[in-house]
Amino acid sequence: MYYDKALKFLDTDVSDSSFFYFELAKGEFLAEKDSTMAATCLVQMAITLFYEGDYYGSQETSIEADKLLDKTDTAHHNLMAMNYNCLGNAISGYGNHNKAIQYYDLAIQYSRDANNSATYLNNKAVTYYYDKQYQQAYTIYEEVLKNTADGTLDYARALSNYANTRWHIDKKYNPLPDLHKALSIRRANNNLWGVSASVSHLYNFHKNRHPDSARFYAKMSYELADKLGNPNDKINALDRLIRVGKTDSLKYYFSMYTALTDSIRVARLKASNQFAVIRYEVEKSKKENAILQNAVLDRDLKMAKQRALVVGMTVLGICTMAFFLYWNDKNKKQLRLEAENLIKENKLKTSKKVHDVVANGIYRVMSEIEYGEELDREDLLDKLEVLYEKSRDISYEQEEEEQGEEEVSFAQEIAALIKSFGRDNLKVLIVGNDDVWSFVKPVIKKELFPIIQELMVNMNKHSGATEVILKFQIEEGQLSLSYSDNGVGLPHDMKKGNGWINTGNRINNLNGQVIFGEEPKRGTHIQVIIPLN
Repeated sequence: MYYDKALKFLDTDVSDSSFFYFELAKGEFLAEKDSTMAATCLVQMAITLFYEGDYYGSQETSIEADKLLDKTDTAHHNLMAMNYNCLGNAISGYGNHNKAIQYYDLAIQYSRDANNSATYLNNKAVTYYYDKQYQQAYTIYEEVLKNTADGTLDYARALSNYANTRWHIDKKYNPLPDLHKALSIRRANNNLWGVSASVSHLYNFHKNRHPDSARFYAKMSYELADKLGNPNDKINALDRLIRVGKTDSLKYYFSMYTALTDSIRVARLKASNQFAVIRYEVEKSKKENAILQNAVLDRDLKMAKQRALVVGMTVLGICTMAFFLYWNDKNKKQLRLEAENLIKENKLKTSKKVHDVVANGIYRVMSEIEYGEELDREDLLDKLEVLYEKSRDISYEQEEEEQGEEEVSFAQEIAALIKSFGRDNLKVLIVGNDDVWSFVKPVIKKELFPIIQELMVNMNKHSGATEVILKFQIEEGQLSLSYSDNGVGLPHDMKKGNGWINTGNRINNLNGQVIFGEEPKRGTHIQVIIPLN
């Protein structure tokens, strides 16, 4: 049974295989109208996606699971609580802490297991802390500490979190005795994850007070992260070493930080693509099975049709070939002359019709997925990774040398980029793309490409738009990029994720500015202005 295989792979931490069989098991349970077990599969898949760093994929999968669960059925409540906790983790993962807290509250409300409830409550308090709502986090930790037995790992976790939060509120409170007590309990139980958390709390206390102590705990934090094999903790530790390290070490730490950050970004993209391909393979397998079943039922009829088709195609092919040979012999010289004239006529237009390398690559991969007899997942992932590296210059900051005029090449890159987001129900209008780039420096083009990409990514994920207009023009020595769509618009309390922050940094680096339209619920209107001098 697929579900049993998924559990075995899950127990041995083989995440891609467990994900694959959970997807297959979900299909079986839906066919049997067992929504509870189908939801169970989806929740496990959402948790896997969260641990792989695909927060948006985790969120979407959890929402799919929620649709299968009945809030009035108490038998569903524990699973609902687990799913809401996963939603909170995913949403908190990309920075929306207030929304995450709402889902942690739902997890606590529906939980029927005391241990799980304690975990959900701790996640809520941690999120309060990350959102700098220290009083709310402190209230939770104080209550948990009162109800936890001294000397246990749960007590050490509660005590360390309690002390780390309290000194943000009570400046007279000395957290060091409590922090060291929690650290001792964790070391006595060989709880390396807990020791790492305690060391982080000690660093936080010392960083603005005692540079030498802060440096000591930052180095210890990095050593623990390396021993645990946790790349995210290693990045956090390197960030601390950069902040408190000595001048002669900063360049070394920064190079390690940059390399590790880039490798994690690529790994997360690869993981996200990997699980998307797994889902595709399962759906493809289902369709192939259905085709095979239908083939068994009407095999004789299809064989008869195929014989008739083969005979007809053979006769048609013979007739067509005879006609073609006759026609080709008669018009050979005329066709050659027409071809030469056509080449001359199109010679000046060739540069404007060259397809973008990445767009063609994506089209080829899509064609292989849709029409290929067999799907080599590793090969597909490698191709996707290559395309990603070309489009975003992650691993190597160099551009391929193009033939022809630079402005024509960049106009094609922009057109291909925007075209890659096209779909049947989306109309995209580009104005001025062929007219402005000869006046724009390469350094501006290099920064502008990811800015436009981020606008299109956010449109595709959040706006629900059916019409998008991108306009490029030069006015008074400035390049103006105007974006507008007819989607849901930008919320007043919009939280800026990493994509928007990076986009803002790029615009600032170019001494540019971004202007947001002020018509809520009437689409999104954004103007980016960049000086050309």
